[in-house]
Amino acid sequence: MSGLELIASPSAQVSFLNNPASDASESLEGRLIQAFSEKSVEAEHYVSAINSILSRPGMLSDPEVLFELQQQTANYNLDISMVSTLTRKAVGAVEALMRS
Repeated sequence: MSGLELIASPSAQVSFLNNPASDASESLEGRLIQAFSEKSVEAEHYVSAINSILSRPGMLSDPEVLFELQQQTANYNLDISMVSTLTRKAVGAVEALMRS
């Protein structure tokens, strides 16, 4: 699987939270759990793609392969940072609501 195939638009990654076509009875908690599981699967794909590139030592001298590896690593880092930030903000919001 190419690194370019794994890149999704940011609006597509979080559109399910505002998707009017989704089940109206589904709770926000359920949607968050679904989002985290989807991001977990996506992160596993990034790690798999990175490990696949690294497992071919002869390919690591090719600038195109190195560029793809750099892109994969950067995208993985951005995804993990985004999940971390969103989690921190969600926990902060819940704590603020509980204090009220």
